[in-house]
Amino acid sequence: MPPERVRCTRECAQPRYRRLHAECYKADVASTEAVLQDGRLARSARTRRAIVDALRSLHHDGDLRPTAPRVAERAGVSLRTVWQHFNDLESLLIEAGQRDYEIALRYVTPIDAGGPLPDRLRQLVEQRGQMYEALAPVWRAARLQEPFSPQVRRNRDRLLDAAREQLERVVGSELSAQPAGSRRSVFAALQVATTWSTWESLRGELGFTVEETEQAIYTLVSNLLNVL
Repeated sequence: MPPERVRCTRECAQPRYRRLHAECYKADVASTEAVLQDGRLARSARTRRAIVDALRSLHHDGDLRPTAPRVAERAGVSLRTVWQHFNDLESLLIEAGQRDYEIALRYVTPIDAGGPLPDRLRQLVEQRGQMYEALAPVWRAARLQEPFSPQVRRNRDRLLDAAREQLERVVGSELSAQPAGSRRSVFAALQVATTWSTWESLRGELGFTVEETEQAIYTLVSNLLNVL
């Protein structure tokens, strides 16, 4: 091959190699940036969760209205970091409410609607008792904020809706057998008997133990459905 042809072939091939190298480099940079971005997002999510958990921890300790510096100290972050993740304490309380909702649902396990009614009611009362004991401190804090926060009230209503749906599944057949004129009032009474407010009243105001509270609520719902 003539020297001119060889030189031309080498010179023409070099740009293709340079383009390939540049494309590989850009792909490596993009991949590295994606990994770094994922890492930053993961750290941010962990920090946000730590702040929410710190608030809930303070509630469990009886501090129902902790200050932002207290939350930051408990979370092990700076006060500035708290404000980077949350605009104010209410927005933090709202996210804690979402976390509480997720935790509450863990206590709701299926109850066989075809089983004996006394067994179903026992399971229902036990489930509610476990949930209420676990979440009472943070719900007490949320109750203080309810008059001032539509979102906190919406969180409460969502829990009430979930509780109502479970109750309908558990005693639906017995409710259907109730006279039409009293069906609604019986169901309303069942809802009241199994709410956290009733549990809190028995535990906090009357000083009942967990076992005594469960038995009192079981007696209420059983009498409403003529079990006893």
